[in-house]
Amino acid sequence: MLGISLALLLAAAGGDLLTRGKQALERGDLAAAEAIYLRYVAENPRSAEGLSNLAAVLARRERFQEAVANYRKALRLAPQLTQIYFNLAVAQLRSGDYGQAIASLDRFLKAHPNEPRARHLLGIALVETGDRKRAIAELEKVYAAQPNDVSVLFALAGAHLRGGDLDRGKRLYAVLENLPQARAQVYLLGGLLHYRAREYAEAEQKFRQALDLEPLSAPALAAMGRLRLRVNDDEAAIGYFRKALELAPQDAESTYQLGVLADRNGRTGEARTLLKKAIALRAGYPDPMYAMAKIELREKNTKAALALLEEAVRYAPEQEAIHLLLARACQAAGLTTRAQAEFAEVRRLQQARLKRRQADLEPEIALEPDPPSSPR
Repeated sequence: MLGISLALLLAAAGGDLLTRGKQALERGDLAAAEAIYLRYVAENPRSAEGLSNLAAVLARRERFQEAVANYRKALRLAPQLTQIYFNLAVAQLRSGDYGQAIASLDRFLKAHPNEPRARHLLGIALVETGDRKRAIAELEKVYAAQPNDVSVLFALAGAHLRGGDLDRGKRLYAVLENLPQARAQVYLLGGLLHYRAREYAEAEQKFRQALDLEPLSAPALAAMGRLRLRVNDDEAAIGYFRKALELAPQDAESTYQLGVLADRNGRTGEARTLLKKAIALRAGYPDPMYAMAKIELREKNTKAALALLEEAVRYAPEQEAIHLLLARACQAAGLTTRAQAEFAEVRRLQQARLKRRQADLEPEIALEPDPPSSPR
């Protein structure tokens, strides 16, 4: 009898801690909430609820790696609590781990297929990993169900623009233009449309309008960086990319582009650090592999250059510049037969490109096989 009473008292105490932790979280006292949940988990180490609540507090405090670890512990203890996968994915997205976020959202959507928020986040994560085809498919589903959601419209229009479907991007932009609450997004997308059309003066005007409304918009700052880079204003481009990365340090594209600029301006050590980070941030990202290979080949590290280019060509088999640099690396390594095959592949790709008659197939920064101009 005494044992039963003691168990009941302990359960009541535990429940009281969960309630107190929830109350602290609701009033915004994150330090108190963390302390309460830590105590609860210490007393109840196999409580999936306690671990999940602790993870939620850690995520709110922007300690995302700790949050992810606790969400994973909770799922190991209670795999049937599939709703935890959504919160896990949010923490992974916030930490920049887009690949793992995709896996978590896939698990969540398998159990909850009609949850639009998860599908929206999945689309965003897919865009960040470069899988634009699947990203667009997921975002189109959300847009069909929520045609007036500004965030969905913006994500979908941006995915189409980055994927090269200007017509679809323009139609979505027209819809967004009619939503007064979306002015900053309208300016940013308008700038991207002008940028794709190589109308750089008009693009800059739109990007500046977006920044006037939202000065701390990482996407707008990054867009300005790309624009200033395109018109060879390296100093301004570097400033914009640095600001963008202060706000969004997991942005693989801006990290890569800043690495290209660092190398172009004689800061090869910094370039190496940035390019390595860009490769780590996004799986299967060929552009920084190519840029790093250019450095290695220039510094006579032929073996390292070959390894990077072999990997890059797996992810971008239609990219002429990568094949051309690979051919030159093979020449430098004395691999004559392979070099000839790569030169032949470059010629084939050039002929195919001319037949397609599409002017806008270049990447965000053209991959130039020749050494850049002397640093200024």
